[in-house]
Amino acid sequence: MKRILPAFLLTVAVLLSGCSTETGPTAAGGPPTTSASPAGSDTNLAARYRRADGDPDVYGIKHAKNRDGLLTLTVWTRRKSGYGSGFDKFDETLTSFLTGTGVSLLQGYVLNVYGPDGTRLHHYDTTRENSS
Repeated sequence: MKRILPAFLLTVAVLLSGCSTETGPTAAGGPPTTSASPAGSDTNLAARYRRADGDPDVYGIKHAKNRDGLLTLTVWTRRKSGYGSGFDKFDETLTSFLTGTGVSLLQGYVLNVYGPDGTRLHHYDTTRENSS
């Protein structure tokens, strides 16, 4: 019973999170989306990022390895149209902050930035397969 309960709770948390793992267009043909509400630890990391002179519109940051061991960065922002020509500066500031917190970016990463309604604004892949 002690092993079943944690597995059950994890399953429930994943099902209730509302996050999408899709990388392509949604079934309705629109842009990919994710939950517009990051978890508590994601908002805490974003608060630290903002205090370190990061973008004040960022309200959630999550970093995790996917099932293939690839680092994925998810950012939630209040910006509705993304970063445009300022994306490189945003990426540099974000990755510098994450490196300072101990996150290793040596193997590359995939960065997805989502707007306040959950619409993906940016998809940036620096992995070896896609950085050539």
